[in-house]
Amino acid sequence: MKPEISRLARAQFPHFTDVQTRNQDVDHLRHINNVSIAAYYDEGRASFTRAIFERAGDIPGLRLVTAQANISYLAEVFHPGMARIGCGVLRIGGSSYEIGQALFQNGRCAGVCTAVFVNAPQGGAAPLPHILVDVLQGFVLADAPVG
Repeated sequence: MKPEISRLARAQFPHFTDVQTRNQDVDHLRHINNVSIAAYYDEGRASFTRAIFERAGDIPGLRLVTAQANISYLAEVFHPGMARIGCGVLRIGGSSYEIGQALFQNGRCAGVCTAVFVNAPQGGAAPLPHILVDVLQGFVLADAPVG
């Protein structure tokens, strides 16, 4: 499945995390393996989540869980080098939100990822707190149809 062309542009993303590639990430074909790339996206999500909660503060009763994560590999990623993970909000729902990510290396987009987070304080979905929704709106990807 091809990503929307706008998702491939660095200018669309409000948040970035740089991840240094490691020798142990290289597979037998001499490029970064898919498991390591998934970990790079996870680093980007963790950094993005910290940025969100630096603005939102502690929200009692909130329990976010990752409900889904999907990666599309578009090009090889190489070592040594830096992977730059762009993150932004694609959609905000009543009890969940979806983020979009892209991995850039040497100025080119090498892949995209989407992840859905659900507020599940008692094991089931619950509405997102208004303060979180307000903060998420400040991180919306350019051209994203939020709502």
